Amino acid sequence: MKITIYGKKGHAHTVAFKNFLRMAEIDFEYKDLAIDIKAQEHSKELYEGEIKYPTLIVDDEIYKTPTSDMFNKVMKELKLRG
Repeated sequence: MKITIYGKKGHAHTVAFKNFLRMAEIDFEYKDLAIDIKAQEHSKELYEGEIKYPTLIVDDEIYKTPTSDMFNKVMKELKLRG
């Protein structure tokens, strides 16, 4: 399973999602939209020209601007615990 988070340093949901994955010792890739040009372009494709965050990508499934409740639901469905 490949997990990627697009986010921004200091953004509450981004920080919370990264902390959850770190505490659960789950490997993930983090893309900082403030500096990662390729991630910015992908974000614009996903959000009709805008850069929005966070974005959670699990394998080929994309969760656009998930709330904490949505993130927790996805983690539960994947049987991942923090």
